[in-house]
Amino acid sequence: MIKQREPIVAIATPFGESAIGAIRLSGLGVLEKIKDLLIMKGEPKPRYAHFVKLKDQEGDILDEGIFIYYPSPKSYTGEDMVEIFLHGNPLILRKALELFLSKGIRLAEPGEFTKRAFLNGKIDLLQAEAVADIIGSKSERALKSAQRQLQGELSSFINSLRERLLEILAYVEADIEFSEEDIPTLSKEQLINLLKDIDQNIQKLLSTVKTGEFLRRGINLAIVGKPNVGKSSLFNALLGQERAIITPIPGTTRDFLQESLTLKGIPINLIDTAGIRHTEDPVEKIGVERSLQKLKSAHMVLFVVDGGKPLSEEDKNIYHMVKDLEHIVIINKIDLPIEEEVLKAFPEAVKVSAVKKEGIEELKDKTLQKLGVYISDGVQVYITLRHENLLKKSQEVIKSLINRLGLEELSPEIIMLDLREAINYLEEIVGLLTTEDILGSIFSRFCIGK
Repeated sequence: MIKQREPIVAIATPFGESAIGAIRLSGLGVLEKIKDLLIMKGEPKPRYAHFVKLKDQEGDILDEGIFIYYPSPKSYTGEDMVEIFLHGNPLILRKALELFLSKGIRLAEPGEFTKRAFLNGKIDLLQAEAVADIIGSKSERALKSAQRQLQGELSSFINSLRERLLEILAYVEADIEFSEEDIPTLSKEQLINLLKDIDQNIQKLLSTVKTGEFLRRGINLAIVGKPNVGKSSLFNALLGQERAIITPIPGTTRDFLQESLTLKGIPINLIDTAGIRHTEDPVEKIGVERSLQKLKSAHMVLFVVDGGKPLSEEDKNIYHMVKDLEHIVIINKIDLPIEEEVLKAFPEAVKVSAVKKEGIEELKDKTLQKLGVYISDGVQVYITLRHENLLKKSQEVIKSLINRLGLEELSPEIIMLDLREAINYLEEIVGLLTTEDILGSIFSRFCIGK
């Protein structure tokens, strides 16, 4: 049932000068509240673009633009909605916003328009989350995945699991209610097989969480090593452009550099750190300290050694720092004769020539492989940590039920309780069961106006 809540307003376009700026309003009686501020021909026709002039409370024209009215329930939020498109001058948009606020319309909270769409049943919680992912996508693959989630692909998968559990539950409840009658029931073997199949499908979704998080947030990839091993050359080779300054003088990079790139659709935050070594130079010393800090925030460390020189104490000390982190050892400068000692010390290292761009593609592949990034040939949906937590809880209940069914006779009442618990976790994912705290956590990461 559609519910009209108190009217809200927000600027729906980013701050700054632009050709067009949009203001969005939604809620009970929103059109009537602002009608006296609008000059247009005739009454607004639903879902039609009208030329309109916006006047202030003194009757002066503030701006002119396009006005569209969406009556409930055929709007994004399900409520009465208005969108006004003015010139994208921040002064105009701010004054227009102040005008609407003076009419008793409240400023929208982050994500409140989408939250109202969810509460009014226009979209489910997974689709609502996809809206934020579409806005924040950092790569084409992330964008396509979010779009598929918005279209309901993940919702359909979760709902299909829920419906299968509900079907099993119906058999169990019928067995309780009509135990004296001759009705179809599930044997223990049939029940176990059905639950095992659901468990396997949940596991398929769980395998996508790490890739999903990397798609949404990106991977921090730090290049470390002592001075003059070719870190900046590798940085440039991975980027495909000459971004870092390269000289034969050790310590050229005094501070870290950061650039963005994508590997197979995964956004990467690539960090070229200052060479790590003991130094008395105060500027270089700060750079070394910052390099060490970047090690802590990196999802993966690329530890670079010069293959043409014997391992030094600096090499060994740096490797000691990174060996317990997710890391890949890179032997650089393979276009020159390689020291046997280096090959023996790191037999599984990736061998590259950063200057000649040799071995770079292999390094990219190994980086994603070692991080556990799963990329299918076709774009698919990837779950979040919230989904993972609830799926694991549902899976734990199902696995426990399978194990107990294999060891003992369980009453239908016990089976029913377990099935309902597993179903509840799935319903929480799509938003059939939810709390205000959960909604607040999800929608707080939205921008205002969406």
